[in-house]
Amino acid sequence: MPTDTTPLLPQSSREQAPQGDSHWIYHLLTLVWTGMHTFDPNARERAEEAQCSHMQARFARFFSPPHRVSNIERLSFSLFYTVSHVFSLLNAILYWAVLVPSGHGGFVAPKFPHHHHNPGNSTGIFYDPNKGLFEEDDIKAFSILNIWTITAIIAFVEIVFLNSIRRQSPVVGHVAGTVVASGLYLAWASIGKLATDHWGLFFLDPELMGNSTWAAIAAAVLFVAAAPVVFTYGYGLTAMREAITASH
Repeated sequence: MPTDTTPLLPQSSREQAPQGDSHWIYHLLTLVWTGMHTFDPNARERAEEAQCSHMQARFARFFSPPHRVSNIERLSFSLFYTVSHVFSLLNAILYWAVLVPSGHGGFVAPKFPHHHHNPGNSTGIFYDPNKGLFEEDDIKAFSILNIWTITAIIAFVEIVFLNSIRRQSPVVGHVAGTVVASGLYLAWASIGKLATDHWGLFFLDPELMGNSTWAAIAAAVLFVAAAPVVFTYGYGLTAMREAITASH
């Protein structure tokens, strides 16, 4: 029977879905590049022309956006951005549409009316799966929403409202990239199984899929297939925004 000393992310769900970590890395990289370009837009040129010391030149080249980008570098960065967004959206969809309804999300569906759970004096972050999301301590609800929702909202806002986000090209290469990234995540989940003896996503565990290996394999295939579907959704939103902007 679960108790209030059960960890917030139980063993079967600590790695439940691909996190939005790459999305935050992308934002950090673009933030650094934007700041460097704002305060010293000619830093990279001076570094390439050897107008500063060796260490200053290396610093400028590292923190400045590249000026002459090859096709491979352009495609690689575009794939990095695309996978960041796809995994952020896929992360939220998996959690709210699959993990929570199946009872692997860390809390039960909300009941109305509900009584808010008064926080105790415990210093750890724990959860009771028999309680609703907002019946837990505030920090617990915040943690779940931040992990499984906030990055998806940021990605959605970027796609819908920012004109700097353009449709990816080539489309086939980006679709293939999202599929490969999903496959790599499954490989990473397999390494996690070997290291911790549990699967990050419950539907990859044959024991939790009715002791059916084929069911787990089918779920893995659907997981990989979901990535290009999410990419297509984002691509369609971007195309729609570009069409609306062009018409005005």
